[in-house]
Amino acid sequence: MSVVNVAAYCSGDFGPGRCKKHIVDVQKSGLTTVILWSLHVGRSGDVNPFECKAIAGQTWGELVFNDGDVRIVNGDTFNPGNNPAVADWPRDLLKMKQNGSQVSKIFLSMGGWGVCDFQTIEYMLEHGMGDLLRRNFQTLREAFTLNGECVIDGIDLDNEEPVKASTITDFCEILFELGFEVTFCPYRNPTEWQGHMQTLWDKGHRVSWWNLQCYSGGAENLDELEPWINAVSQVVGKGRGASYIVAGLAVRGASDSNPQECPFGLGGVCESLASVSKYNLAGGFLWKYDDVLHNTQPCSGAVPTVSDYTQAIRDGLTNQCAVTSYGVAGLV
Repeated sequence: MSVVNVAAYCSGDFGPGRCKKHIVDVQKSGLTTVILWSLHVGRSGDVNPFECKAIAGQTWGELVFNDGDVRIVNGDTFNPGNNPAVADWPRDLLKMKQNGSQVSKIFLSMGGWGVCDFQTIEYMLEHGMGDLLRRNFQTLREAFTLNGECVIDGIDLDNEEPVKASTITDFCEILFELGFEVTFCPYRNPTEWQGHMQTLWDKGHRVSWWNLQCYSGGAENLDELEPWINAVSQVVGKGRGASYIVAGLAVRGASDSNPQECPFGLGGVCESLASVSKYNLAGGFLWKYDDVLHNTQPCSGAVPTVSDYTQAIRDGLTNQCAVTSYGVAGLV
């Protein structure tokens, strides 16, 4: 097995300003990938009169973080609100990769349930605003480039909206052409995501991996992995699909998701991933880091840390759960 990809979705606690207090924790966490959730695309007009109405104060294609309350990019302008915390964000994120940290990748995730990001992208692409969309992401890349290298390695697509296949692939092409990596974050419809990946693959654009949701709407996916593995294998080659799958589980305290799992013990992250260790998956991810920080519910007598969860991912994927212990709670 190659190096295990250990990732976590990181929400408001890791946005501009607030992330400063967690830099050292991230450096020591054992994570290899940080996925910042979520980046949204602004709109100044109605896209869908029933669901996706104009948002006051936003402009088309503007990039905002965490439900639109933090403005990141507007056209050619980084930090349009002159927010000192936004100005510092690129350097704060870079620190997460330094001082002995195992973090080598930082992604910005787009989408999620109940948002209109991809319908907005579709509207822009179909109404002559593709160049504006591209310019916003180019500005993002330039703003986060320090010492000749972009701190943001890629964009994660969590599309849960009804859009055309061409919307996903055309948008991905813009991202690839700008130098970003791309990952997918599906929870259903493996054939649909396979189609997106195949279209891009045929054009020489390599999707890095799939962050497969195995909680809430995707709770059955861990028990039914083979359709997902087979879908990816049809693109990347027979027997190789599992090496593109990073399986995600919800942590204790993730109130928006089920099941919520402890790191170790019956029904925990380690045991869950050990049950599919035969597939040699690329890694595992946590939904989400913020919930670990705020959780007060103990597991085996101790409140788990992110380091407990990252160890659980590694041990589970290598079927080593029986020899694992909590840092403070003793053997499980």
